[in-house]
Amino acid sequence: MNKYINLVVATPALVNDEMGPKEDASLFLNIFGVNNPVLKVLDFLMDNQAFDYSKTDIAEGAGISRSTLFNIWSNLEDNCLVIATREVGRAKMYRLNKDSPIVKKFVELDRTISEHCASRATSTKKAGSSPETGQPTTASIS
Repeated sequence: MNKYINLVVATPALVNDEMGPKEDASLFLNIFGVNNPVLKVLDFLMDNQAFDYSKTDIAEGAGISRSTLFNIWSNLEDNCLVIATREVGRAKMYRLNKDSPIVKKFVELDRTISEHCASRATSTKKAGSSPETGQPTTASIS
């Protein structure tokens, strides 16, 4: 069994999917690609660290099918990225393993991406251009 997780399929040079950034995707996924199920799961769990979730909830929250989640789950557990927290009825609950050095780096990267994008949006706004297009904004005269 492969002990190493394949986290990024594309080159991590601020790559977007072929179709470009998606409006409903997080900054993290827009930079690294929204089609990687491992990144979708990590992104969902990073954004929702306060709670634990069943596998069904994780699949739904990450926007992937349960079968896709089950295909990648052993990698997540084997690499200590997720940990079981408790059982609710027959459902086992999981959360992001905040003690994992890999998870710590992903959380740090997610925070850095957010700060970078916020900084860019602020500097673009101060310069008088639209953060989405980079085009100068027009002021309306009353």
